[in-house]
Amino acid sequence: MLKSTHVQILNKPYSQIKDLKLHCPDKLDTIKSGHKSAWQIFKAFNLQIYQNLPNHFAKPHIQNWCNGWEIRRHFFAYYKYENYLGNAPIIVVILNRQRLIVALTWHSYKANSSNSTLGQFNNWINEIDWAEFADFYFWHSRVNEYGDFQQAHEFDYEKVALNAGEFYRLGKFIDKDKLDDFSDDELAEWVGQTIERLGRVYGWCH
Repeated sequence: MLKSTHVQILNKPYSQIKDLKLHCPDKLDTIKSGHKSAWQIFKAFNLQIYQNLPNHFAKPHIQNWCNGWEIRRHFFAYYKYENYLGNAPIIVVILNRQRLIVALTWHSYKANSSNSTLGQFNNWINEIDWAEFADFYFWHSRVNEYGDFQQAHEFDYEKVALNAGEFYRLGKFIDKDKLDDFSDDELAEWVGQTIERLGRVYGWCH
């Protein structure tokens, strides 16, 4: 299943295929093959998780490993409830060059077609019991997936300040060096349980 070796595959000299062809054409086929193989494992991993989630979860959307001109910089999947397929709040599973992330977030690319608003999404901050999620992290939408995440127990409700278009994410992660400490079943269970716990918060986002 997902191991540190799959993280290493994401480390490549370029992501754009035209750049790979220009600067390291002799490595292109190996990079593509390795990336696709790792993505297939990521896909199978997410489908395994989905099989063990409650029935109100829809089948996850799993982003392809390549879009035709770029080999992805990370592996990305997201989960929604069947009842909220037209809404932009999502629970993501991301494997990048640094960590495995499971998080509640706003899908900005779907914002214009969403049946729910960003204001509704941000309502989870008003509903959550922070003590129940003390082992989670939260981070501002300005912080990317490689940034520093603040532990939820450090959250200061009085200092919440969101400008137009901004939001907070809530989630957990495993650093790449720790992935090999998990068996396949343990990692799938950890991700599945994290998705289910985030599902309680996800319900307040619509």
